[in-house]
Amino acid sequence: MIKIHKIPVGPLQTNCYVVVGEKSKKAIIIDPGDEAGKIIDVVRENGLKPEGIALTHSHFDHIGALEEVKKLTTCDVVNLKDGDEVEIGETKLKIIETPGHTKDSICIVDEESKSIFTGDTLFKNSIGRTDLPGSDGGEMAKSLKKLMKFPDDFKIYPGHGEESTIGEERQYNHFLQ
Repeated sequence: MIKIHKIPVGPLQTNCYVVVGEKSKKAIIIDPGDEAGKIIDVVRENGLKPEGIALTHSHFDHIGALEEVKKLTTCDVVNLKDGDEVEIGETKLKIIETPGHTKDSICIVDEESKSIFTGDTLFKNSIGRTDLPGSDGGEMAKSLKKLMKFPDDFKIYPGHGEESTIGEERQYNHFLQ
């Protein structure tokens, strides 16, 4: 099972997540967008062993503290593509490519805990912007369909804002109607 530490960072309050295998204390840091010290404090205070850094996409607010976090943890960025599996201690995370907000957008899934780290693809009651350079509304629609294949009880952990579930989004998110 995993434990999730959510750390809102920077002026856009980007959600950085430290995902930990509860038994091993091994961790992966998702989207170190800013405030490296704040992220490292969570790692140290909880006695965690970071093994890698994952990026849901390459926008500045998700990668701003990347170099500093790499230095402080001696971790590398995990290069992830569709279908990859990442082992963090006793936990296996699966990667789904979800282009739309950016060409390189991914979501990270832990099926055991029914958790999806959606970056800026899917938010509570919203979706990521598709009016930015490099974004694509058609690709976003396909990516959202991929996410809607998950059962209602899967919890989403977005790149900004509060958590939700696939079921809540299916029912209340007007972008998915």
